[in-house]
Amino acid sequence: MVDSKSKKFHRIFFSTDIHASEVVFRKFLGTAKFYNVDTLVMGGDVTGKTVVPMVSDATGNYRFNFQGQEFKKIQPSELPEFEKRIMNAGLYPYRSSESEYNSLRSEAGKVSALFDQLMIDRLNMWKELAETTLGPLGVKCYWTGGNDDKQEILDAVSSSEHFVNVDGKLVVLESGHEMISLGWSTPTPWKTPRECDEEQLASKLQPLLDSIKTPSTCIFNVHVPPYDSGLDVAPKLDANFDPPKPVVEGGQQVLIPVGSITVRDIIEKTQPLLMLCGHIHEVKADVKLNRTMCINPGSEYPAGILRGVIVNLTKDKVLSYQFTSG
Repeated sequence: MVDSKSKKFHRIFFSTDIHASEVVFRKFLGTAKFYNVDTLVMGGDVTGKTVVPMVSDATGNYRFNFQGQEFKKIQPSELPEFEKRIMNAGLYPYRSSESEYNSLRSEAGKVSALFDQLMIDRLNMWKELAETTLGPLGVKCYWTGGNDDKQEILDAVSSSEHFVNVDGKLVVLESGHEMISLGWSTPTPWKTPRECDEEQLASKLQPLLDSIKTPSTCIFNVHVPPYDSGLDVAPKLDANFDPPKPVVEGGQQVLIPVGSITVRDIIEKTQPLLMLCGHIHEVKADVKLNRTMCINPGSEYPAGILRGVIVNLTKDKVLSYQFTSG
């Protein structure tokens, strides 16, 4: 580990697309001390995708479905371990009585409200954990939502000293580097909460670009990768199916670039120092677009694996970077 007092560079750890995985988030916070990090940056898609109702029966035992398996007659003393597994997978366990479960099923609005509250609670819990873990180290976590995250959920979670929501903002890091962040993406077959067309994405990015004082030393923390950069390769999906189905030709999945033309155009024109992105879980790659180092570390959150990248910076140079996984 490098002594922070002797360091002549600023070290960032970036990870993205953790989708509410408790174990991945805890590993993420742990990198601050383990890698002697100066700044943590967490890219978009921070919330999970579903609730796992754990329903009690007349005997006081519980039943629920998790990862395609049905569990029955689970004793209350066994629930904490199952809840931990569910949270680590990025889902939201919720204990309920039979009557409450039936009431929730009777009205879609009740399920949606419960889901929203559980997402907010998880993020607030993470904020408290970040303060406890990062406060003594003097390290800040700058985070954004992604296209999968509802705007109202992100807005409901206030920033704290060491857990700072920078979505749609320009901030100056402790190193003096400016960083702009945006979690929206271009359209997907999944019709997620925060996606828009290229023109709208450009209109969201332009005010951020206008606020940059020194583009050559700026960091872009933009969720969607630049188009056809090698950071945006994903299976082509047929949206006529629900859920969308990968297109197969000659026995092989068809792979296509799915990034943003707008983002690529802006990078090529602005030439920031560093571009950090995510969105495409399958990709772990880096590429230089002229002078800009662009990095997508990918995501393996369902397996509880933290994928990220350590980046060492001076004022006007990316000294080195290293992908991590574990």
